[in-house]
Amino acid sequence: MHGTLAVVLLAACGPTPPVWPRRFTLVQRRTPDPDAAVEPATTVTYYDADRGANLIVITPDSNMSDVFWDLELDDHRSYYFTPTRRSCKPMEFPVGILRTDWLANATALGPSVVNGRDVLGFTKVDFIDYYADAQTCEPVRWYFHTMKARFDSIYWAPGLAAPDASWFTPPEYCAGDERVKCGERSAAIC
Repeated sequence: MHGTLAVVLLAACGPTPPVWPRRFTLVQRRTPDPDAAVEPATTVTYYDADRGANLIVITPDSNMSDVFWDLELDDHRSYYFTPTRRSCKPMEFPVGILRTDWLANATALGPSVVNGRDVLGFTKVDFIDYYADAQTCEPVRWYFHTMKARFDSIYWAPGLAAPDASWFTPPEYCAGDERVKCGERSAAIC
């Protein structure tokens, strides 16, 4: 399967945006702009299209025990929770997790160099600038416009699943919380 995955990734490179593998693990460093509301952190993304889940685990530099989990599910529900505090904010969105081809309608930014690597850039206006390695199509950097932060990739493992499938199940303390509904144009909390 690993060879097939490489072929899929290579086939996605070129003038068209990359297509994600159906499952991957990605570790990135989040570096905010000076005027951003977020702080520096290490993020680990566990994406699994077959399970209909995307989990982003965010470890802030300022308090590495205060880890924030952003669990997104294909049933249009997301859960923002911090296990050490047992706090949870369930959310509802009009869409589920990002599709493997979610960049399909992105605008090409062209070739450039990011972190010493030749990349191809793509943008979705008012959302993200996405930079992929020009040869392998692996993600090199993401820049989220509204968050005002860049995410530089430090480890990319296509095909690697989350260490425990139960991580894609919201914790029991999320069950009774009132859900925030987010529309097409997100509110500040969405």
